Amino acid sequence: METTLLAQSLLLALTTAGLYAAIASGLTLEFGVTGIINFAHGEFVMLGAFLTYFLYETAGVPPLAGMLLAGLAMTALSWLVFDGFLSRVLKQDEHNQILATIGLSILLINLAMIAWTPDARVMHAPPLLPALQLGDIIVPGNNLVVLLVGIALYAGMIWFMRHTRQGLLLRLAADDPQLAVLAGVDVARMFRLSFLIGGLTAGISGGLVALILYVQPLVGVDLVMRAFAIVALGGLGSIGGALIGAVLLSAAENLTATFVPGGGSWGYGVAFVIIVLVLVVRPTGLFGSERRA
Repeated sequence: METTLLAQSLLLALTTAGLYAAIASGLTLEFGVTGIINFAHGEFVMLGAFLTYFLYETAGVPPLAGMLLAGLAMTALSWLVFDGFLSRVLKQDEHNQILATIGLSILLINLAMIAWTPDARVMHAPPLLPALQLGDIIVPGNNLVVLLVGIALYAGMIWFMRHTRQGLLLRLAADDPQLAVLAGVDVARMFRLSFLIGGLTAGISGGLVALILYVQPLVGVDLVMRAFAIVALGGLGSIGGALIGAVLLSAAENLTATFVPGGGSWGYGVAFVIIVLVLVVRPTGLFGSERRA
């Protein structure tokens, strides 16, 4: 019985890690390129979740198509927000950058509460894949969809960063912006591109949230705290580290929820413990490095 519970918990943790990695990958890319810790990233996930929900419930748009549309919509919103707002604080000190993204987060949450009320909603989508059954272990089909979409999104980002010219320029701008300028790279354009990719991943991740969790104005706050724990664990700016961090955090949460009495409500606690331990033991994370001044 204990072995079955352990296996079930680890398999569900793996599917949840797909969601966490999708959210954290965009966040760590934004920080890795621009140096801005985007506290509003979770609210773009929340808006993507609402958009996917309403597209399905009111227009009958299939969830996968809704996720793609949500990703495109959040890409467009990221462009507007970056050009009209965040680009103005890039050259200011870190305190102003943090306050700017926190202010944006609060604004989006309150606008969502005004528009849609604080009530939680559930998208009543049928299983998109059949459930995976291994003996007594069952993994719901939609959890498998989350895992597959998360892997595809993550693999696509890795491929883009390593095998395209724009990805090379992004990495150059992230490693040394001053050298990138001397090499003729439009660093401001690369900064914008990192936020556009972050918005795309956030919107699609929001669709995954709507598929297996719930939709509510504060859902982004809950998820972005986990994303920060993942980014801190994997290393700020390390996209590969975000994947490892997502698996470790998800496994820790699921094992705690399964084997610790009342552990199901300890999600925040596990995330905060990881953040504190990483900051004390290895501030750069498992795969991170010191940013250039």
